[in-house]
Amino acid sequence: NEVNLRGETHLSNGGTLEIDSPRPYSPNADGLIRKLGVDPENFAKSYWDRDYYKKLGLSSAYFFDKETFGEDRLVNKSPDLRGGEVSPAELDAFVARTPLTRTAKTDLLRFVAGPHKIWPDLSPEARKDKLSRISYQAWLRDYLKLDPQVVALFNDATKGEWTTGIDAVSALDCWGFGYPGFAGLDIPPGPTSRMSFTPAGYCQGGSYVFHFPDGNATLARLLVRDLIPGSIGGKDAVDIVMARADYAKLDRSGNQVRIRLSSPVLKVTHSGPVSSAPSVDIVYARFGKLYGVRAKKVVMASWNMMIPYVVPELPQAQKAALHELVKDPLVYITVGLDRWTAFEKAGAHFIDAPNLYCNHNFLNQKLTMGDYHGPTDPDRPNLLHMARTPCSPGLPEHDQSRAGRAELLATSFETFEREIRSQLGRMLGSYGFDPARDISALIVNRWPHGYAPERNFLWEKEVPPDQTPQVVGRKRFGRIAIANSDCGGGAYTDVAINMGRRAVDDLA
Repeated sequence: NEVNLRGETHLSNGGTLEIDSPRPYSPNADGLIRKLGVDPENFAKSYWDRDYYKKLGLSSAYFFDKETFGEDRLVNKSPDLRGGEVSPAELDAFVARTPLTRTAKTDLLRFVAGPHKIWPDLSPEARKDKLSRISYQAWLRDYLKLDPQVVALFNDATKGEWTTGIDAVSALDCWGFGYPGFAGLDIPPGPTSRMSFTPAGYCQGGSYVFHFPDGNATLARLLVRDLIPGSIGGKDAVDIVMARADYAKLDRSGNQVRIRLSSPVLKVTHSGPVSSAPSVDIVYARFGKLYGVRAKKVVMASWNMMIPYVVPELPQAQKAALHELVKDPLVYITVGLDRWTAFEKAGAHFIDAPNLYCNHNFLNQKLTMGDYHGPTDPDRPNLLHMARTPCSPGLPEHDQSRAGRAELLATSFETFEREIRSQLGRMLGSYGFDPARDISALIVNRWPHGYAPERNFLWEKEVPPDQTPQVVGRKRFGRIAIANSDCGGGAYTDVAINMGRRAVDDLA
């Protein structure tokens, strides 16, 4: 996701975006990123201009599509309808400019403002338990009795966090993220089915938040440079952003650490009985040929659901647990714009488009690090980030993920290009956007195994913590340990780091 536009280098993330988590980073995860030279709090203050677009008069916006709302209309100056501080005047002004029906407008105002007196005879804990067993969609539709247009406006509210619509995420999880609709229920802070959140816990008591121009790809590059000195230029976590990698240095025989690319592992077995084997045999493929290597110990940090196929000796119960860790698919799209004057005229830098092909659409954020410079002027190039979640409403979450992967396999690049050009024309055509003129590059990052699975009690049985598929699946097996965020139950970078450290400790 490195794009050269009119002589300017622009970077975007093709996968994980931020150093962030609903919980503070552990000493292990925090220690690692700081060892690599990353100071998230200082970096956010020094290199990230969070108010860049705001200073230009650009705001968040909603795009109302004619199929759902009767007409295509972009409405800027949108308040944060997902739990932010919204003044009554700000909400009234926004709602008045939408194409919603009169009933839907009334319901949207009632929904966001509250209070909602549901289950008045139940204790707060009992209300919380009931919220964990119904979807957010059911809460809006069946309990708050909101107009279908209001429900449709929130269809994509959960896709950025969980890659599924509100039909597959519990109302309690949405309460935990501070989404509207729960004012007046007087639910006490505490754990949800996903993690231990307080209301709006993502912002209260969570970790620091920072990202590099290419997302967390910089963390991987910093790790490689630390493991193999000289493999990537630069000396710190700032100049590495524009540093080039010397791939020839990754796999030299004299290296203490060797990284062999294009070498997928096909089979991992103990060289003898599991309880007494002195080593582990590994078979991998490289350019059409099979090779073998022997190791004293192995960490399987790959997609966990595939490990049972690669490690056939695993006990059946552990294989079954690993197969339950179904990752969520999504697509991150990078659009190279020759200019972004249409966004300036529309007064929007972030466009939420529920019910369209790509639901979240936003201009690249302003980061300036070393020799890298982000967007500078609406008449100059910029990158647009678009996100698609190929989910199938109505199915359980894991089945939605499987169906989404099948969609990604079957969808041609031409389909993505046609849909993206069409959507941008619909959203911004009236502000002068011309897809043929203004789009200079298009990169589609298909992420079929994206977010690590978290617990979802709408579809899963509640079991004791030591019997979850994550814990059962990651159990050490002889000289083999298992890592990855999959077995940590959270789609966050700190979870991946913590699981890596845990796997090494298991082997030690």
